[in-house]
Amino acid sequence: MAEQQKTAAVAAEAEAIDLGEFSGLLEKDFKVKKDDSEKLQQLVRNLALAAQSRSDTTTISSNAIKSIKSLIAGIDKMLSEQVNEILHAPEVREMEGTWRGLWYLVNNTETDQKLKIRVMNISKVQLADTLEDYEGQMWDQSPIFKKVYTDEYSMLGGEPIGCLIGAYEFSNHPRDVGLLRNISGICASAHTPF
Repeated sequence: MAEQQKTAAVAAEAEAIDLGEFSGLLEKDFKVKKDDSEKLQQLVRNLALAAQSRSDTTTISSNAIKSIKSLIAGIDKMLSEQVNEILHAPEVREMEGTWRGLWYLVNNTETDQKLKIRVMNISKVQLADTLEDYEGQMWDQSPIFKKVYTDEYSMLGGEPIGCLIGAYEFSNHPRDVGLLRNISGICASAHTPF
C-alpha cells in the first residue's frame, strides 16, 4: 500500500514539474520536429524528475547539453549503485559460484566421444520434492530414476552415468537426510556415486 502511494506521489510530482527554463534551453539548442516534441517533453520530465530525486535543488545551466550530460551522469551513478547491490546479493553470488564451478569443471576436463558432461538444472528443493513424491515402493518410478538408470544404464547401447555431482549444501535436517537416502538408492542401483 505504501509503495503504491509513493509511486502515485512520484507521478504527481512529475506532472507538477515546471519545465519552462529547461524547455526553453532545449528548444534553443535543438531543432525538434513537431511530431517529436511530445517525446522530448516526456524526456525532459524524466530527466528533471531524476535530477530532483538526486538532490534537493536542481540547477540548470545555460547550456542544455551540459545540463543533460550532468543529469545522465547522475542517473548512471544511481543505476550503477543498484546493479552493484543486485550483484552482491547472496542469492546471485551463490548462483554465480555454481556456474563458475561448472565452467571450471568443463574447461579442465578432457572430453571425447566416451566422456560427456551433462547438466540437469534442478534445485535442491525440486529434487527433494520429486524424490519425496516417489518415496517407498515407488522410488523406481521417479523421473530422476528414469533419467539416471532406465534411459542409460538398463538400455542396450545406453551410456551409463559415471558420477552425479550435486552443488548443494546438506545439514542434519530430516529433509536433507531423506533427500540423501532417496538419491543414494537411485545412485546405488545405477552404480553411480553421488
